[in-house]
Amino acid sequence: MIDLKATPATESLLFLFFRRMRVPLVVLISAYAIATLGFTLVPGVDDEGNPWRMTLFEAFYVVSYTGSTIGFGEVPYEFTAAQRMWTIASIYLTVVAWLFSIGSIISLLQDPVYARALRQARLARSVRAMSQPFYLVCGYGDTGRMLTRALTARGHPVVLMEQKREKIETLAVEDLGASVTGFALDARMPEHLVSAGLRSRWCAGVLAVTGDDQANLKIAISARLLNHKVTVHARAGSREVAQNMRSFETDHVVSPVDEYCRRLRLALEQPDLYRLYHWMLSGPGAALPKHLELPRGPWIVCGFGRVGRAVWRTLTEAGIETRLIDPHPDREDRPDGTIRGTGTQAETLEEAGIGTAAGIVAATSDDADNLSILVTAESLNPDLYLAALENGLSSHDLFEAAEPDFVAQPSTVTAGTMLGRIASPLIGPFIDELLKAGNESARDLLACLLKHQDDRPPALTAGRISANRSPAVARAIERGEAVTVGMLLTDPRDRERRLPLEALLIKRGDENELCPPDDRELELGDRLLLGGRRGAARRVGSTLENDHSLDYVRTGIDHQRGWVWRWLQKNGAAPAPEGHGGEPRG
Repeated sequence: MIDLKATPATESLLFLFFRRMRVPLVVLISAYAIATLGFTLVPGVDDEGNPWRMTLFEAFYVVSYTGSTIGFGEVPYEFTAAQRMWTIASIYLTVVAWLFSIGSIISLLQDPVYARALRQARLARSVRAMSQPFYLVCGYGDTGRMLTRALTARGHPVVLMEQKREKIETLAVEDLGASVTGFALDARMPEHLVSAGLRSRWCAGVLAVTGDDQANLKIAISARLLNHKVTVHARAGSREVAQNMRSFETDHVVSPVDEYCRRLRLALEQPDLYRLYHWMLSGPGAALPKHLELPRGPWIVCGFGRVGRAVWRTLTEAGIETRLIDPHPDREDRPDGTIRGTGTQAETLEEAGIGTAAGIVAATSDDADNLSILVTAESLNPDLYLAALENGLSSHDLFEAAEPDFVAQPSTVTAGTMLGRIASPLIGPFIDELLKAGNESARDLLACLLKHQDDRPPALTAGRISANRSPAVARAIERGEAVTVGMLLTDPRDRERRLPLEALLIKRGDENELCPPDDRELELGDRLLLGGRRGAARRVGSTLENDHSLDYVRTGIDHQRGWVWRWLQKNGAAPAPEGHGGEPRG
């Protein structure tokens, strides 16, 4: 394979071809030059017996059809014995040169180095030819695969970068909803990002989700410096890396550990807010968690790695007595009273007080150990609240069979959080306001959303009140007419029906209003976030753009604007519009 780390980004495919074909081309040109020169020097006779020599053009003409083994005859005159001898020599000379050159070309085309460069050039051309927004996903592990599937399911093309070629090759058998262009390249190299379309005006976002924090950091920095307009989402495994990313103004940084602890804290203190938060930021395949109060008694944490440390800190700050099990209890950063072990053995769990514990968190770096901890702990205390860390999706079926009460899957958390932010830039302010509002507001909003749909996450739609995005509403506001949130949520085909949608947020300048009431009047420049049944928001577009639909939901008067209908009304052959003696629209 080609080592693209050592290949200059500016080296063209044509230059590579000529560099590798230099010797065959020199041989072929030299053979033709010698054969042509010989024909001009060897004497011949014309049809009248006079001495005659070929011109350069005539000599090259003869060499062209003899060297290519086409054969054409002795032209323009019959050859002498000397010319025929030179013809024989020229045939062997040029044919051998052709065989050598053709063999070199075949060898070049079969060379993995050139084949890789040719493939990358073809992929780069396909990216340059894109004419619709696409997302650049860096890394095709569990998170990258989930993001790719979700984005293509929404109709977004994806450009994928992954160092391991075998992962890129699996795209050929993936059933995806939109085109995916896969580059087997190192995304840490800025020139590779550029080849993959980072600087394209159609690049809607960069998602750095490799398994290497430093690689994600370099991708985020490169994307920010090379394209100021692109939105950058990055995963960070540690707070230091997350802070470094934010210092380079990365638009959205996801720390799976922080997200896990935030959700655990919400589940402990505000269960309804946790359900809504988890529901909206866990990806398209997520289901609404069951309402379950977390017990407040002693908890056991198994493992003091990055996740275990954060969970222990979260539980301790929440005022919960926490007992720690770790294979290395003597290290300086371990709290006093840490019990030696992994938690997979009953003796270790009993030493930690499993019989009186309210909950246990299996947070080791090995999924087999975490599953063993859950099974052993449940056998010792069936009433125990079970929480676990699922390190990789390869063990997902096993965790489902174990049926823990609370599962943290870093890839799912990262992908779901990013997809929520991609769905609408207003989801960030909405979540911030939701966290401020508290558990009761979340419970009320959750009840409203569940009136419209099942336990699948609501579809989010954002819009702006402006002359370009919502011309009908903008014209009405400029005329001094009141347009409210409730009018947008009214079915433009039947104003007695409400669309299966809820207004989640209005952003007006720097102020955000969570769940605005139906009578809230809209103003120019407002940005509105709607959530509800999938596809229902399309009907709002009619109210935003069509004066007739807006007038109907505002006044209830259905103005028929066709000239045939107006002529029938004028001559009394059609009913009057609604509100003027006509029958209600239904």
